[in-house]
Amino acid sequence: MTGREVSGGAGARAFTLLEMLVATALVAVLAGSLYASLSIAFNARRSALAAVEPVRKARLALELVGEDIRSAVVPKGVLAGPFLGDDGQDARGRQSDVLELCSTASSPEPAEGIGDIKKIEILCEPSEDGLSQVLVRLVTTNLQAPRTPEPVREVLCRGVHAFNLRYFTGSDWQDYWDSTSQDNTLPVAVEATLQLDGGRTDDASGGYCAAQVFLVPCGAAPADSMQIIGP
Repeated sequence: MTGREVSGGAGARAFTLLEMLVATALVAVLAGSLYASLSIAFNARRSALAAVEPVRKARLALELVGEDIRSAVVPKGVLAGPFLGDDGQDARGRQSDVLELCSTASSPEPAEGIGDIKKIEILCEPSEDGLSQVLVRLVTTNLQAPRTPEPVREVLCRGVHAFNLRYFTGSDWQDYWDSTSQDNTLPVAVEATLQLDGGRTDDASGGYCAAQVFLVPCGAAPADSMQIIGP
């Protein structure tokens, strides 16, 4: 027998080294372009989220404050204490108002055997580094207990530059409220202003600022002064 030469079909050939290098380079370029596109998209998303984060944080904190204000109880009877709004400043001269009231605002974890009325105090505390403030909510439940329980501390917002409250009497706005000297009445509305830090330690003017007016359903007003006026 004689051997035969076995070869591929007509016109068949393998890729050359140059063609392999070109194909590899094209794949690398496409992969780099895809990575750059995804990187730009993710960076844009992070920038957008960072831009709206102060707005979201301030609005959420104000909504929580507003829920307590809208649920305020007229300071009469055994359980309902006074409605006190104090106009104050922190050690650095920034607005740091305090509000104390009794409210029927719902609790995320209601406890059995405890009444709906809660004593709530909203105030600003210095942050750990002392450069900003922390807006907190102190909630005292079971007001009929033989011994007053310790309030539960809830953080509403960090990085606060200023927190200001104003109270509408029915005809004008004032910076404080004391129901004990006003016939045990509540304001018609409360304006809450929350300003966040500007992000720099030397920024004395603060950053994003949000304000909202909350009507008080149990608030008393003169019969001829039922329309809320602006600042």
